[in-house]
Amino acid sequence: MFRTKVLLVNNHDSFVYNIYQILLDIKVDVDVKLNDDHDIQNVEKYDRIIISPGPGNPVNGKDAGYLYEMMDSIKSGTKVLGICFGHQFLAHYLGSEIVLSKHLMHGQVDRVRHLKSPIYKDVPESFDVIRYHSLAIKPNKNITIDCVSEKDETVMGFHSNDGSIFGIQFHPESYYSQFGETIFKNFMSGAL
Repeated sequence: MFRTKVLLVNNHDSFVYNIYQILLDIKVDVDVKLNDDHDIQNVEKYDRIIISPGPGNPVNGKDAGYLYEMMDSIKSGTKVLGICFGHQFLAHYLGSEIVLSKHLMHGQVDRVRHLKSPIYKDVPESFDVIRYHSLAIKPNKNITIDCVSEKDETVMGFHSNDGSIFGIQFHPESYYSQFGETIFKNFMSGAL
C-alpha cells in the first residue's frame, strides 16, 4: 500500500470511478469529492491530488467549481495530477490558454510519444491511448511538455517546472489506454 493519502476530485464525470477503481487496485487510500464541494479547499491532509476528467471548459468558473481555490490552498510538497479536463485546468492555472483542438477526439485511439518524464517511468516511448476531448492547451513558459500525439502533435502531457504538477490529456484509466496503471503507480511513488 502507498503511504500517501489521495484526494480524487470528481468533475461530475463517470470516468472518475474508473480512476477510483485503479487506485483501490494499487492499494491507495483515497477520498472522492465533487469539484463544487466547498470542502475540497481543505487539502492539508493529502499528499497527492488527482483532478478527474469532466465536461465543459476549465476557464468557465461554473465548470471548474472550487478548483482554483483548492490549488491556492495546497501545501508545499503536494503533488497534483490532472486528467483531460483536469489537465486543461492545471495548464490554465499555470498560465496556458485553452483552445479548440485540431481534431475532435471522442473515444478514439491515438498513439502518443513521451519525453522521459518520471510519470512515464517503465512506459515505452510510444504507446496507444484513448482520447476524449475537443479542447487543448497552448504551451507556456511555466510548463514542460512531456508527451505529444503522434497523429497531430497535440500536447498530451506536461509537468510544471518544479515537478509538482502533472497533466495528462488522454485517459490512462481507459481500458484501451496502455500502461495506465503504471502511470498511476508512478504518480503515487516517491520517485516524483
